[in-house]
Amino acid sequence: MKTDGGAITVFQLMIPFLLVAISVVAGPKETVLDSRGNPEKANARYYILSPNEVRIAAITDKSFFDAISCPQRVVMSSEPLTVEPVIFELSSDVVRVSTELNIRFSRPSLCPGSRYWRVEDSSKAVVLNGSKSSNDSTFTIQKFGKSYKLAFGSADKPTDVGLERIRIEDYRLILSNNSGFAVAFARALF
Repeated sequence: MKTDGGAITVFQLMIPFLLVAISVVAGPKETVLDSRGNPEKANARYYILSPNEVRIAAITDKSFFDAISCPQRVVMSSEPLTVEPVIFELSSDVVRVSTELNIRFSRPSLCPGSRYWRVEDSSKAVVLNGSKSSNDSTFTIQKFGKSYKLAFGSADKPTDVGLERIRIEDYRLILSNNSGFAVAFARALF
């Protein structure tokens, strides 16, 4: 009987050490860095840009047909006057890779409804009018080579957000299997 009790005691002592070892090996998630190499702060304003140096493009909100029709879509545009900052909302102080978050445009719109991003069921396009507490408004930032990409859904089963051309200068954001695109983040000063 003493042997069984001793074995149980040794096993009970090993459990905390195993848990610590697993957490050390897994480590904390990597911090997302902005275009200047600074940690990206949660709940601060950032521009989402293309890291492509040949052609500058940025994420903005637009309708398919004109600037004032609703609902607005989330698009990558190379028109320089349409750059719109976003806020990555989450409870921690910095944004980390593969952490679930909500994305919303920081400025008001002419269209009614929220500025939170969400994925439309029918078209799988990223549109506005999402909700902070809804599953269709959950996104993550993933590593993508030396850059990052946007993904939709939970951190354990993300789906890439890709691009689909809607005009010569505009691409709408849409769910896409293994067709993510590289993005960079620049802090918006005003």
